[in-house]
Amino acid sequence: MKEKKIQWHPGFVAAMNLEFSKERESLIFEKEYNLNTKPLEIDLLVIKKEVSVKIENEIGSLFRGHNIMEYKSPGDALDIDAFYKAGAYASLYKAYGETVDGIKEDDVTVSLVRETRPEGLFRHFKENQYAISNPYHGIYYISGRVLFPTQIVVTGELEEAEHIWLGALSGRMKKQSMVRLLEQVGKLSGKREREYADSVLEVSVGANRNVIEELIVQLINVNRKMKNILS
Repeated sequence: MKEKKIQWHPGFVAAMNLEFSKERESLIFEKEYNLNTKPLEIDLLVIKKEVSVKIENEIGSLFRGHNIMEYKSPGDALDIDAFYKAGAYASLYKAYGETVDGIKEDDVTVSLVRETRPEGLFRHFKENQYAISNPYHGIYYISGRVLFPTQIVVTGELEEAEHIWLGALSGRMKKQSMVRLLEQVGKLSGKREREYADSVLEVSVGANRNVIEELIVQLINVNRKMKNILS
């Protein structure tokens, strides 16, 4: 049987909705936002309904009114060309406003999200006088030679407890992390939250089948021991 392809990007959109759950009603999420023609497509556009809205999640600390987010799945490269492509998308988005300068340049941000740190890209930054700061675990601000405030989010370096949904978009999860994810899913009660969680879980389970199989075996062994104790 042909193995089902993992849908990383829908999982990313769902994870971001869960990451910003406290402020979701104050934000607009536009997934796969088209820039004029179909091939030019932003993975996720997050728009603040009110610029004054404060986002507790540190990924949103950089956010302004219009926030372009590009996600790279574990198999995708994040090199200097991909970096410039995200910046180009932001430039086109600003240029395609309904009126001339309708979207201000200081009201746009760029976020690139990837599980592991792109070492080649970071070397390029250092060799070409970009400024890099690291205000939070796994979050790097890039400045100096960029048109818009830009950050690179390395999900594998984020605090796991605070970013369980983005952390689940990985093919290298440990059993303890998978158990915590399943526990967190079980705590959700709202229909929309459960749907988002199901999307994240589908990605995580598909990418970590070996971990799921180990947990199933472990559960079976526990059940056998309990039956022996009670019999």
